[in-house]
Amino acid sequence: MTDEVERSLIAKFQSGDQSAYGTLLEAHQNRVIHMGLQILRNEESALDVAQEVFMRAYEELPQWRGEARFSTWLYRTALNVCYERIRAEEKQRKIRMHMPEPDLASSPETAVISSEIMVAIDEAVKALPPRQRAIFALKQYNELRFSEIACLLDITEGGAKASYHKALLALRERLKELTPEPVRDAVLFAESEDE
Repeated sequence: MTDEVERSLIAKFQSGDQSAYGTLLEAHQNRVIHMGLQILRNEESALDVAQEVFMRAYEELPQWRGEARFSTWLYRTALNVCYERIRAEEKQRKIRMHMPEPDLASSPETAVISSEIMVAIDEAVKALPPRQRAIFALKQYNELRFSEIACLLDITEGGAKASYHKALLALRERLKELTPEPVRDAVLFAESEDE
């Protein structure tokens, strides 16, 4: 959706056309859910994040001044809600240290890969600090360029690249500990060049 179309829909919504908000939601909901899923690695949490993001958007749109693209604001809000959720989950994890963590539901794409490998990857991604986890997910799963990630997170492009590189190193190290020896060689995260 172009910036012009977004602005037009926002103006219609601000004038009382509720269907304009529905159009905005439909245009962005899959990407927001996907972003939440890749960062949080849990479908239910990703859906909760999307619901929270679109509730905030609904509340913000009547006062929207259009200083930035709506989609940029929406994705940045999604990242912030993911960070909030990660912090809340970390607090809960400390409380429930002795309870086993539930298995993550497999998507059709991950069904091909053995559950042992997926659990190891999920654990490794969850162990990353929140910012590294977000940058890794945005680059690896959403295929954003470092310049786009930097804009979303309000950091330098060099900072995004450095955090991504640190995330890769941490994941490789963690996967060495979590995976059987034959799997170590099979699971490689290739560093992507920014086009």
